[in-house]
Amino acid sequence: MATPDDAALLARFRAGMVTGFGVALEDGWEACWTAYFAEALTDGRYWALLAEQDGAAVACAALMFLPVVPVPSDPGGVRAQVQGVYTVPEFRGRGLGEALTRKVLREAQRRGLKSATLNAAPLGQGIYARLGFEQVAAPEMRLKLDGWAP
Repeated sequence: MATPDDAALLARFRAGMVTGFGVALEDGWEACWTAYFAEALTDGRYWALLAEQDGAAVACAALMFLPVVPVPSDPGGVRAQVQGVYTVPEFRGRGLGEALTRKVLREAQRRGLKSATLNAAPLGQGIYARLGFEQVAAPEMRLKLDGWAP
């Protein structure tokens, strides 16, 4: 299990994952994400697992615990979001990402959570489909408020 001491590593792995989506990294990403992971791992908002080879981390998968409005079939008010699934390129194709994803999903079940979501990079879509994830229509829209005027 990752600890706050792993925050910088998780930030670097997230950078690899994000660029895999084709997204350019903003200036300051490393300090921002390292601080976030250190805090979120400490307060329990984020829970991550690492796979190691010869003492070096080569893959990770994580859960974020998101507050949601409860419904009768899921009254807990928390949803698991699978995050940060990443494998160092030279270790891909060995099932590490899938194995770690299974483990974080088991942790979500152990905590009594009823559902999990994720955003799948093209490279991981087959893995997530095998695990039972289904593509859903996303009604989400986004607005950058910096500089926005009504």
